[in-house]
Amino acid sequence: MPENTPHTRNVFDPGKEIFSWTAHDYHPHKRGWVWLVVFCFIFFGSAFWAMLVGDWVMALTLFIAVAVYFWAHRNGEEKHNVTVYENGIQVDKKYFSMEKFIGYWFVYDPSVSVVNLQMEENSKKIMLQMGKNTPDFFRTNFARVELEELPDKKEGLVDLWVRALKL
Repeated sequence: MPENTPHTRNVFDPGKEIFSWTAHDYHPHKRGWVWLVVFCFIFFGSAFWAMLVGDWVMALTLFIAVAVYFWAHRNGEEKHNVTVYENGIQVDKKYFSMEKFIGYWFVYDPSVSVVNLQMEENSKKIMLQMGKNTPDFFRTNFARVELEELPDKKEGLVDLWVRALKL
């Protein structure tokens, strides 16, 4: 059969594997009993206050928000396999062409280690935990696929608050 018929598929060749690592879905925060007490105090206090003033919609919204939060974090520290190829990046079974990326940048200090892969479309980014790897590990390996570091990028305010509040 000729290559251009509708029955054949163009399979994209990712090329040679450059490097890989295992990344958590989000930073695995260690939350102690103080965090749990403060969280419950804020949540139940806010819900109780909303019911006292007759704002049942706000109370219901708080309950739904907390339920969604705990549902989203129900599995704990999920791990993802990330592989960088010559022509793209694969996160678990999802593949991204290298052409979609404009660069990468870090949020790195003793409490967090994240590499952000910046995509062209609508400032979308992929945030990946670095694991035990250092920024120099990523700089060296991303240079092999000609993906450049974007040193002027900073952590967003929402991301900062999520990290500070251990959400």
